[in-house]
Amino acid sequence: MAMSNWYLAVCGINHKTSSLEEREPVQLGRDDMAKAHAVFSNHPDILESTIVATCNRVEFYFVAKKECDPFGAVRQFYRDFRGNDISALSDLFFVKKNRHAADHLFRVAAGIDSMVLGENQIMGQVKDAYSSACAVKAAGKIIHRLFHQAFRVGKSVRTDTEMGKGACSISSAAVEMLSERTAAAENPRILFIGVNQMITLAANGLRRLDYNHFVFANRTQEKAASFAAGYNAEGHSLDRLDELIGGSDIIITCTGSMEPIIRKDMFDSLLTKNPGKKLKIIDMAVPRDSEIDKNYHESIEVLDLEDIKLSVKKQQAKRELAIPQAEQIIERKLGEFVYWFDHVRYEPIYNGLYDAYENIRQAEMESILEKFPQDQRIIINRATKNLINKLVHLKVRLSSDSKKTE
Repeated sequence: MAMSNWYLAVCGINHKTSSLEEREPVQLGRDDMAKAHAVFSNHPDILESTIVATCNRVEFYFVAKKECDPFGAVRQFYRDFRGNDISALSDLFFVKKNRHAADHLFRVAAGIDSMVLGENQIMGQVKDAYSSACAVKAAGKIIHRLFHQAFRVGKSVRTDTEMGKGACSISSAAVEMLSERTAAAENPRILFIGVNQMITLAANGLRRLDYNHFVFANRTQEKAASFAAGYNAEGHSLDRLDELIGGSDIIITCTGSMEPIIRKDMFDSLLTKNPGKKLKIIDMAVPRDSEIDKNYHESIEVLDLEDIKLSVKKQQAKRELAIPQAEQIIERKLGEFVYWFDHVRYEPIYNGLYDAYENIRQAEMESILEKFPQDQRIIINRATKNLINKLVHLKVRLSSDSKKTE
């Protein structure tokens, strides 16, 4: 790859650039990722890629040919993958290139760019995204180096600063909101819909607070039962969801479904049979698992990711104090990556310059070296080769410095 023929970029949409509703049409679930990586990497202008998709972001990291338009490549992906035209969402997407793309990923891995500052869950999600890309051979030399450096950033920030001390995920923020509304002493019946990391974090957090009346539901009964066994609870398939909702006081849901799991007609029937039924729904999914909105009924309280975002602000103070330290780690690790990255980008220039300078050196040495004895010829050869190396490195470094705003 000649330096001028490719670039590194991230093109994405996240909680800072868009609302929950605006992100729903482009959201990718866990079950989508293998195919998504295969489809995106098949774009003729994409040389390497990884897609990071969570509840709060869908970000495409890739190495592309010079002529490739970043958003155009992502737009084409959604046409190929889902038959959607996302042109109208172009203003919600951001694009960052080269060192700025790397800086963004490092901030994501460190938890600085998360809805919940310093959350730990994002590291696992970034690793899962990278693994999925590797499985279909979408990642290459640049992506491999970029993501492994991001893993080092995330680990260092959480180990060496207060950012990881008491840091919480979206799930644990949801747990705090729930505990403020319903005491464990009331022994509420809690229905968890979905079997995944976010549900695990929520269930573990509630168990630590002495909530223990759990029921789990999943697409398959076997997986739900296996998961529930770890909590001494029941596990059921979604076929029994109407019945399970009727027997619950709280619903915590987070699936990868692209269609609502909790439908309005379920509650219409429930409230007809039991008009006094009170229930809380905490919907952590994107797209949302529930059709029930906040104005549906006075006895049904609905909380979604936007509500969690407001609650999270109460937990930020301590972690915000660690931001300067985290920034220093990111800057240092970014410098390490950029040094390597620029060497790869400018390697063709380096090799071309070296060959040209070496030809000149040899031509000049032919008429000079014969005047010196053999031992001095060796010294002169070594000195002039070292001089060429230094001149070439200086030229490449100056060229690199002039491009650092890219």
